Amino acid sequence: MRNVTAAGRNVDEAVQSGLQELGLITKDKVEITVIEEGNKGFLGIFGKKPAIVKLVEKIDPIQQAKLYLQTIAEAIAGKSDVTVQESKKTVRYHITGEKAALLIGKRGQTLNALETLTQLALNRYPGQYKNVTVDAENYRLKRKETLSQLAIKLADQVLKTKKSIQLEPMPSSERKIIHDTLSGYANHQIKTYSMGEGENRHLVISHKR
Repeated sequence: MRNVTAAGRNVDEAVQSGLQELGLITKDKVEITVIEEGNKGFLGIFGKKPAIVKLVEKIDPIQQAKLYLQTIAEAIAGKSDVTVQESKKTVRYHITGEKAALLIGKRGQTLNALETLTQLALNRYPGQYKNVTVDAENYRLKRKETLSQLAIKLADQVLKTKKSIQLEPMPSSERKIIHDTLSGYANHQIKTYSMGEGENRHLVISHKR
């Protein structure tokens, strides 16, 4: 957390001096403590004192989580860049680099672990909660297409055999993809629901009798 003590002819000037030293533009990025309001002195000469302020840069949880993710990514896959897209409820981090594929893991397991860690890092600050998505090599989009195709294939099998199919355990985001894909499929003859707890939670595709 960066901080600086700055002086000026008045408080505003001292604040601007501190912002310039920190490389910031607006006051909303810092916490300001006025140490000395300053004094023009008698006739602007005698007893003159400068205004002194202390500026402490505010923590940006989203940027802190980005730095945390980038540190882990570079420990695994070498030089990596992380870009951020923020919406009202979700923050999306996308990792690029020559060896970014190493961050995906078998069926996205490594990527899912990075996502969990980044979400914990982001939401550890009071009053801060957002959903986090971590992606690399556009894996999430490719995985979504694969799961959607798999869902339809299995649903057709269920329609034919009238027997339920249990899928392998997967994170809630992937279960939702399958659920959304089959919502209303085949004139609502198919239903999906989750079973199990924790890491064993999985989706079941069944026929509506």
